Amino acid sequence: MASKRSLVSRNGHLRLLTAPKPPVLSSVCPFCSLSPASRAVKTRSRPGLKSQRWQSTSSAAVLASSNARNELEKTLLELQRKIPELVNISRLQLALQGLRQAPGREAIRVAILGIANGSEGRDAARKVLKALIVDPLVDEQEWEKRLDEHDTSRPLIIRVGPSQGQATRLESSKHNLPDVLEVSSAELNGLNLELLLMDADVPVNGSGLATVESLEESVLVPAVDLDSADEHATPMITPVHQALLVADGLTGAVAISGLPILDCADTITAAVNLKGFSKEQLGANFTVIDTSLAEEAIKLFRQGPQNAMSYEQRWSASNLGLLVAWLKAGLKAADDEATKPAVRKLIASVLQGALSAIETESTSRKLSRELSHSMISPEMRAMNEGLSKWAQNAHAELQEQLDLAFSGRRWRKLGWWKLFWRVDDVAMLTNEILSQRFLPTSEQELVYLTGQIAQLQGRAGQYSQPTSSREALSEGPSAGSAKNEPVIPVVPRLRLPKWPGHIAFTRRYIQNETVPALQSLAQQLVVQSLATSSVTSCLAALLYVSSFSSTIFEAGAVAALGVVYSLGRMQKKWETAREFWEGEVREEGRKAIRAAEESAGEVLDGVQQNKLSTQRIKELEQASELVAKAEDALARLK
Repeated sequence: MASKRSLVSRNGHLRLLTAPKPPVLSSVCPFCSLSPASRAVKTRSRPGLKSQRWQSTSSAAVLASSNARNELEKTLLELQRKIPELVNISRLQLALQGLRQAPGREAIRVAILGIANGSEGRDAARKVLKALIVDPLVDEQEWEKRLDEHDTSRPLIIRVGPSQGQATRLESSKHNLPDVLEVSSAELNGLNLELLLMDADVPVNGSGLATVESLEESVLVPAVDLDSADEHATPMITPVHQALLVADGLTGAVAISGLPILDCADTITAAVNLKGFSKEQLGANFTVIDTSLAEEAIKLFRQGPQNAMSYEQRWSASNLGLLVAWLKAGLKAADDEATKPAVRKLIASVLQGALSAIETESTSRKLSRELSHSMISPEMRAMNEGLSKWAQNAHAELQEQLDLAFSGRRWRKLGWWKLFWRVDDVAMLTNEILSQRFLPTSEQELVYLTGQIAQLQGRAGQYSQPTSSREALSEGPSAGSAKNEPVIPVVPRLRLPKWPGHIAFTRRYIQNETVPALQSLAQQLVVQSLATSSVTSCLAALLYVSSFSSTIFEAGAVAALGVVYSLGRMQKKWETAREFWEGEVREEGRKAIRAAEESAGEVLDGVQQNKLSTQRIKELEQASELVAKAEDALARLK
């Protein structure tokens, strides 16, 4: 029963992972340990000789990676809770399992699937698996014989690790579990690799062609059929990080050529056992291999090192080295303490699939909303048209009124050369422009439009307001008001207007935030200009008085240079500030119009749509934000 618990999870998924194996102590040659190079390595590896800067930088990087890893795990769990129907739960659980393991020591599952075109695809897959992990430097091992004798119609789990064992067949009263074979490979030991050997069917849709989604579903989440006690096959889900499709002959090549392998080449690759052909000749999307050449090369090398050249030629011609490189690329990272590439690709694939599902459902709901808009009552259609017309008129008013304001007499009073006697009027003139020209008519028409919406709805709608306006309304006026100022009544908390208050809030924001800054800049420029002119004038006077050779023209030139420089700098900075303020007022006005239109549109949509649809759209938006957050954490993951 202990073995069964290590293979079958509570939710019916097949566990390929086993209990951690004891670490293997690597032996050191006594002659190599006395060499100068070995002593140098030992000396460099002493922690006392490391620089403090390197230690602090390394610890900071490890801490940042750990924080990103924890953040990514929490985000994936939140994503699973919010949209379980739009994410592949099996692959997500496998990704979470990798994140909970130490970086660089994650368990990697790779499926080697033989295309079911008779027994040839199964045999080819078994030969490819054997060639991937066999060690030609040693004689034929016991696991190779057991692999050759294995019934390819049954799934087989291969654990690659330092310790060797016998092929084990686990049985229980309820499930007939797959065979397990423990294998030792000189190049793959210590990488925590597990392989799944089984056959698979080529996924196709109604048109006879496979899609990327169906390919990933059937290849990266294969189902192992287990015979139960009542002689019925029970499918058990076995998610993997990567998959290798293996076929044999022209029939297998035709079956694989219709698969979108290139669209998911990071996690899925394919190979076909064909003699006398090359990938360039076929123009295929798979790797052309020759398993017979690989077996012959291994046999020759085991006969003696004099056959090394023949081994290299045959092994290179078999193209099995390409599959070995593909397998190692997912198992080894650039840094031993970094996350394995296979885990990164799995998480990226899960996030991409979730985002595609979110976008698909969002698009379908938007289409249904448009269809419902086309079937609404004449009153609702009139309200939608009225809102669109209001937004159009508001944009036109914003452009026309601000054009008149910035080309009018008040704005011309604030020319750079008039600042010397109008520097204190900057705030007054700009506030007059905002109060008289910043969407006064559109604000009144919006109140009238929201009244019509409330009459149609039967009650006043809850409009979304700017966040800062809630705080401003809840605070009320200051207690220390001057006696000559008008008394403003205190607005109670949460008492918001029954219409979108974005225009009024934007007007107050510009008056309270940007106008004082413009006033302060004008005063600074005037003071700097006067100071520079005064200094240069004094310098010219001293030059004229202290030297008998200097004429009044030379001294006047120095004074004029200072005056021209100060006025030029003042003109440049003030005109730039005025242009920037004009652009900011226009842009903030456009933002206010769009926000008010969206707020009123949400109320109209609430009249047309039920609460469930609105809640689902919000959930999809939150899920999309979670996907973006997870992608950011994945990018910061070491």
